[in-house]
Amino acid sequence: MSLSSSFSKPGQGYFLVAASDDIVFSRVVGLGTMNNSIAFQQFIMNLERKAERKFIFDLSQCDGFDSTFMGILLGISREAKLVVLVNALEEHSRILSEVGIDRMVHLCDSPVELPAIELQRLESRVVSHDERQRVVLNAHENLVRLDSRNEEEFGQFVNLLRRELGEETPL
Repeated sequence: MSLSSSFSKPGQGYFLVAASDDIVFSRVVGLGTMNNSIAFQQFIMNLERKAERKFIFDLSQCDGFDSTFMGILLGISREAKLVVLVNALEEHSRILSEVGIDRMVHLCDSPVELPAIELQRLESRVVSHDERQRVVLNAHENLVRLDSRNEEEFGQFVNLLRRELGEETPL
């Protein structure tokens, strides 16, 4: 699901972020994947008043993203006042539409210039295997709950993660 680009080395990516009282700006550079999405989710979890905030994701430098990123994005859209993805490529829009996220976020594929703000790079931190598994499980459960079509794609994976974590209740 990735597009080629010169923004990052293959397989790598990171988030640049800035937060004000009511808006969180984020730029995905390279790939939005399980590895860097966990740090982003931790950043979001530490924010106060999430329900009152608007989230703006700039995808202009995004090479692509995986299902964990999409599931975390979906979780944010359920808690936030508004989630907007700007500078989305046609491929981004297609992938988000395939899983149904386009119904939960606003997609803007025409060029949008972000305000001149200083974005900070989020650094990944080491997380335990179980913590990583729980984040991945939650993200994929979000996708399955969103659209029954996603159960075919992600249902077995969700059930496997639940078993590994000792949560035997299948979908």
